[in-house]
Amino acid sequence: MIESNVICPCCKNSSISKRYQTYWKCDECGEKYSCVSGIPRLYLEDSLGKADKELMDNVYKYLSWFYNFWNPFFMLPVRPIKVSVRYWIVYFLIVFCLVFSVYNLINLIGFRGISNITIFDFLWLLPLAIFVFLQIRDPRYGYLFLLAIPIKISLAIRNFKPQKTHAAVHADFLKEYLESDQKVKTLDIASGSGNSLFRHGYMKLNAEYTAVDLAEGMIVQGRRLMSKQKAPADFILADATNLPFKSDTFDISTNYGAVNGFSDPKTALAEMVRVTKKGGKILFLDEQEYEAANWLEHFYFKKVFAYHNTTIGCPVDLLPDNLEDVQVHQVYEFVYICTARKKM
Repeated sequence: MIESNVICPCCKNSSISKRYQTYWKCDECGEKYSCVSGIPRLYLEDSLGKADKELMDNVYKYLSWFYNFWNPFFMLPVRPIKVSVRYWIVYFLIVFCLVFSVYNLINLIGFRGISNITIFDFLWLLPLAIFVFLQIRDPRYGYLFLLAIPIKISLAIRNFKPQKTHAAVHADFLKEYLESDQKVKTLDIASGSGNSLFRHGYMKLNAEYTAVDLAEGMIVQGRRLMSKQKAPADFILADATNLPFKSDTFDISTNYGAVNGFSDPKTALAEMVRVTKKGGKILFLDEQEYEAANWLEHFYFKKVFAYHNTTIGCPVDLLPDNLEDVQVHQVYEFVYICTARKKM
């Protein structure tokens, strides 16, 4: 569906008609792009930003298959109790296992002696070993377990009320497209597992979906989800700062939870706008503290919520000039949504 609007990210001015299961090749410059499970890898490895490559190599490469669990887990204190019960159950089970592991380690070293270690000791020490390994790779885990309950109490007491809710922002953003007779061409950048398209109302549209991401494991999950739901979608491995699409291609371009972590958010936003049609709309969501955040909430935001961020807050100052009706909504204590329309 989107193939006629795909361009070579190397020479940027030629379509790619030579498409095979294992690689795609540019007609003009001859650059070859390998495929992963039939999904083309349309980006230049050497041009990837440092932060983008580190996230891809150190986080998503190993944890992409657990993304649907571990990503919401970092938002545990912020999410409403009614939608996070299972995460709190897991949290307390993990805390119990860690406490028991530490107790068993102290008992083993201080009283019983290492020489008396048993297979059961190994099993009880395993959760502690896993936690230490994860803590070394990503310190957010330690801060999360220390701060989850205090932050939950703090936020409950302060009772933040948004001027416009998350659902209301999306309803207003999509309402003009709901009755469209023509297919609404929708691009989701850093799409991950594709959950955002299902959770925020896009499946109600008469649309053709294109999802791009750098992480192979994530994009494969997204394709599996869209296939299961029988939603028409294309999947491409691509760099958000060098999107392999012709200008003015999509009616809607979205990005959920990636803009603030890009190595070059200004270029990524410019690319997002470039591939959107004149009169089309963009939406991106990411982390931002609400104005009344106290010192403890600020510490949690910095050490857990926005740990990988290169930009703090909504980068309105980085948006290109060819946008109008730019609106920033603080929909949760630590989450904003920015919407805008590309000028005609």
